[in-house]
Amino acid sequence: MTLTLGFTDPLAIELATSGGKGASLAKSAQDLPVPGGFIVTADAYTQFVDPLQAQITELMSSDRPAEAIGDLIRSAAIPGTWLAEFEAAAKAAGLSDQAVAVRSSGTMEDLPGAAFAGQHDTYLGVRGTEAIAEAVRDCYASLWNPHAFRYRQQLGVDQLDAKMAVVVQLMVSVGAEEAAGVAFSVDPVRGNTDEVLINAAFGLGETVVGGEEPVDEFRIARADGTQVAAEIADKPRALIMHEPSGDENVGGDDHGDARTREVHLGEDQRTRPALNAEQARAVAELAVRAEDHFGFPQDIEWAFCGDDLFLLQSRPITRVAPRWTRDESAERFPTPVTPLTWDLVEAGFHTSLNHSFDLMGLPPFGDKWFAMRDFYIYGNQTAVDLYAGRLPTNMLSSVETITESLPEIASQFGWVQELPVQWMRDLDTYLIGIGKLSHEPLQDKTLAEVWEHVIAISDLGTEYFRPNIAISLTQRTLYGALSHMLEMALDKEAAQLVFERLLASTETKTSQVNAELWELSRSVRKHPELLSALRARTGHDGVEVLSGFPDFARDFESFLAKHGHRELDFDAYHPTWVEAPHIVLDQIRLLADRAENASVDSDLERKVVQAETELAVVNAAPEKLRYLVQEVIRLARAYTALDDLEHYQTTRLTLPMRRALRELGQRLVDQGVLTDPMDVYFINYEPLDEAIRAANGQHSPAEALSVLTAIAEQNKAGYQAAVVRTPEWEHGRTPEAGEEADGDFIKGTAGSPGEVEGEVFVVHSPEDFSSFPDGAILVARTTNPAWTALFYQASGVITESGGALSHGAVTARELGLPAVMAVRDATSRFTSGQRVTVNGSNGTVAPV
Repeated sequence: MTLTLGFTDPLAIELATSGGKGASLAKSAQDLPVPGGFIVTADAYTQFVDPLQAQITELMSSDRPAEAIGDLIRSAAIPGTWLAEFEAAAKAAGLSDQAVAVRSSGTMEDLPGAAFAGQHDTYLGVRGTEAIAEAVRDCYASLWNPHAFRYRQQLGVDQLDAKMAVVVQLMVSVGAEEAAGVAFSVDPVRGNTDEVLINAAFGLGETVVGGEEPVDEFRIARADGTQVAAEIADKPRALIMHEPSGDENVGGDDHGDARTREVHLGEDQRTRPALNAEQARAVAELAVRAEDHFGFPQDIEWAFCGDDLFLLQSRPITRVAPRWTRDESAERFPTPVTPLTWDLVEAGFHTSLNHSFDLMGLPPFGDKWFAMRDFYIYGNQTAVDLYAGRLPTNMLSSVETITESLPEIASQFGWVQELPVQWMRDLDTYLIGIGKLSHEPLQDKTLAEVWEHVIAISDLGTEYFRPNIAISLTQRTLYGALSHMLEMALDKEAAQLVFERLLASTETKTSQVNAELWELSRSVRKHPELLSALRARTGHDGVEVLSGFPDFARDFESFLAKHGHRELDFDAYHPTWVEAPHIVLDQIRLLADRAENASVDSDLERKVVQAETELAVVNAAPEKLRYLVQEVIRLARAYTALDDLEHYQTTRLTLPMRRALRELGQRLVDQGVLTDPMDVYFINYEPLDEAIRAANGQHSPAEALSVLTAIAEQNKAGYQAAVVRTPEWEHGRTPEAGEEADGDFIKGTAGSPGEVEGEVFVVHSPEDFSSFPDGAILVARTTNPAWTALFYQASGVITESGGALSHGAVTARELGLPAVMAVRDATSRFTSGQRVTVNGSNGTVAPV
């Protein structure tokens, strides 16, 4: 069992071995100015408490378990063999006869949703092997501090699973004229990702970390190190090291013959900045260096000793001031969302998000990524900026660095090759669960049992969805890596052309469904009387026509049986294809009215071009990199298909969820709570859950359920108002007039190259499909696979959201349509019949 590890030992970077602080320091010591030290491992804690385990288990059921267990550990004898090992570790780290800091480093620190900062103890100015051992034992006892004990209870973790590693580190003796503190490589308070935030005070940094003393605040521009702003506090005291004389008595919890003491600062110093401009710049540079080293924004502790600047601690920033915008959410959630739908999916989404970050080697995010505001979903844009662009481009900067980094690439990203296989393996469990829940009888269930059935569907979706955000994020990363590698050899325009050719013929589930739609449209075209009838009777009336054409009706029903779960809207409140067959029939009629754009020959031609391009790219790569290049191309295609397939399978949840919630809503109608079963979607999860549980088993459940009526009515009114309202792009901020305009142009994002002039047609929902005029420029909030047929009618595309990977952009490129994405408020900015010029290469739209 390993008792101690030096900071440079490869095992020291493991959280389970060194705890949160220790693992971070070990990583920092690889490239940053970290004072020397060693780690007393979590295994040592296990060894220490093992003889006490029976007593600890017994004390867990006592009146004050935390205090009792802490006292037990403090009274335990330190194993005699430990002193010799501590002495050897201190000597190896250069700490002999030096004052050290002994810091608790729990193994549950830095876990998703856990924030143990300040929960455990630190001892400063410790000298000598025996004093170090005593401080280590007291750190063990601090694992059982009452506030730490209660916090683990809140997290729902097993108390006996908690372990404690300890960091023993050279004490940086900061004088009363010197400074220490914390710094954030991005400003988490204001959400500014282009500024470093520094808190500083004179003396040891514990006064800053503790948060109880006044401190100076500096904001430094990351770009050039200039000071953006400063708030200088009145700092009456400083904490410094104190070396007592031999006849002084050291009492309290101090260890060894050194301790800290407070000194009062003079009038001239207490209002003076703790850092001058040069020092503030140096601290800012150190914070950014730490971010570069860890590949993620960091919260660091730092200290000056003379002219030397040391990094004492570094941890990821995972909480930032949110800035709620539609940038990240408008494509996923273009329309208002009902409260119950959002409440059911939100927790599962954030579970998947942090699971994905863990796979990608990124820290968990502790706040909300998406949130509902006035029935629209907004994204936390500060969080997006925090996590965006974390592609390890430093490993892809040149052929030489790629070659050198091949072992690291293989080690760090091996999971990318494994995830598609694991996902397909687990898909069967999900599909079996869907089948079981879809056919489970509901009529004999109680209201509470129907609600449990709804929760079971939600839980199945949460478990299935865990890796799905990782699929989307990995697809983007692979696209970025492939583009970056191509741009190393070609200019940007040529690289983009090669990139598109490499991915030109990727088979997706959507393309398979579209092929089946084309096949149905051919059947319609072969029967002029059917085509004529569908032209004359669109929408709901068109479905009635099919009774006169049984062969086509049978094929159409077979298509819906396979793909009827496809959504028209993210929200389960809206019907899917199988419940809105007229929408699908209108698409088939639109396709039947056109000659096909893509033939078998052209598809074969794209495949040939794709294969030839891949061969040329691989052969042009240095021999050592050919496998990597070929594998990135393969994975980019695989994840393109997988991202589309996971979305197709995710929407299978909608049918059993709509069935269960319709049944639940009908029970509430029967109790006089609602007038429409579908109004259940307007009740938030928590009050619905509380009311159903309160009503369970009562003779008159209507009384307990009656509180839901007002909630449903109020939310439904708010939702209906949101449907006809264009949401603010940034919540709580009204944009200035012409903010998105650049002279005569409206700026968006380039989605598909080319230029076209024509009349726009604004499509607000699938109900507008049948009215779409041939050759119009499609304007929509966003598009999804249900909209594909319109692209064959359109001459260009404008959407309010999305980018180069959005459904609208990809489909437009496949069909050669100019497309501009992310044109804010496009559906209210433009009116049907208005003439515009769409430049998909520049990402601009100009009124004519």
